[in-house]
Parts: sequence; structure tokens; C-alpha cells
Amino acid sequence: MSDSAERVAFPDFTERAHGSKPPTAAELDDVFARAYGEGYEKGREDGYAAGLGEVHAAAERLKLLTQSLAAPLSAADEAAVEQLRLLALEIGEQLARHTLAVSPEALAGLVRAALDALRDMDGPAHIALHPQDRAALPEEFALPDHVNWHDDPALQRGDIRAWRDTAGIDGRMKSRITELAHVWLAEGAS
Repeated sequence: MSDSAERVAFPDFTERAHGSKPPTAAELDDVFARAYGEGYEKGREDGYAAGLGEVHAAAERLKLLTQSLAAPLSAADEAAVEQLRLLALEIGEQLARHTLAVSPEALAGLVRAALDALRDMDGPAHIALHPQDRAALPEEFALPDHVNWHDDPALQRGDIRAWRDTAGIDGRMKSRITELAHVWLAEGAS
């Protein structure tokens, strides 16, 4: 018998020995029904509480399981996004190189942008391009007399270096892509 079960008070049958009547079947049925009802209610409450506890424990285990399953997926998602970004940068670099190789106007725009960036600095301007890029510039493209041209076979097609006495621009494609990657990948991490 459980310690938490209540004892039911049965009628005192000791009076029977002193000449009183024994309880009737209806009285016994009433005592039994009350005892049964009280026991049933107590069992239902205890069972409900135990079942609720088991449901909460199972829900917590399920929560922990879904979290443990989601963590590797999240890491895999992040790795996939990182790889897609790097692939996009690589494709962008190839498209930019192709555009600069087949479009002398795009290359001329790149040279103008470099000179504009150096506009407020002291000293003569210097522009270094790959020899094939310099040869590909449109014939009508003319630079001011204070700009010194340099053929640099160490540069790749589409690369440019521009400088004055006090500062310079590293316009190599790899440098531009690396700078873009740092900015873009840092934005993705935040």
C-alpha cells in the first residue's frame, strides 16, 4: 500500500457486540462507493501528474535532439554559403578579366578611374599596364602629358598599377578581388 494513500474510515462495528445492528448492504455499498471514488480520484490525479512529468521529460529530450541535429546542418549551411561566395568571386574575376581583354573601352575606363583617384596627389602620374593591355587601348584614348606609361609584363591582363610620389593604387585584379572578398565575407559573418 502506498504511503500517500488515505485511509478510509469504516463504521465502527464494535457496537454490534453490544446489541446494535450490523451495517446494511446499502451502507456497505455507500462506504465502498465513497472509498472507491476517493481512491479513483487520488489515482487519477497521481497518474495525471506522473504522465505530465513524462511528457515534459520527453519534450525536453526531443528539443535537445532537434537542436543536436540542427547544429551540424547549420554549420554545413554556413560552409556551403561560404563556398558559393568564393565561387561567385572567382566567376566575377573571370568575367572582369574577359571584359577587360575584349573591351578596350572598359580598360580605358579603368585607367581614367585610377588617374582620377590620384588627381589630388603631388608629383607626376605613373600608369603601369600589361603590354597587351596598353596596345589594346583605343587609338583615340589620350592621356595628359604629365602621365608616364610603363609596360609591366609581370602584371596580368586586366591589372593596373597607378602611382604618384606620395601614394599609389594597387589595381591588380587579385588585390581587388581579395579586398572585395574580405568585405563580402565579413558581411556574411555578421
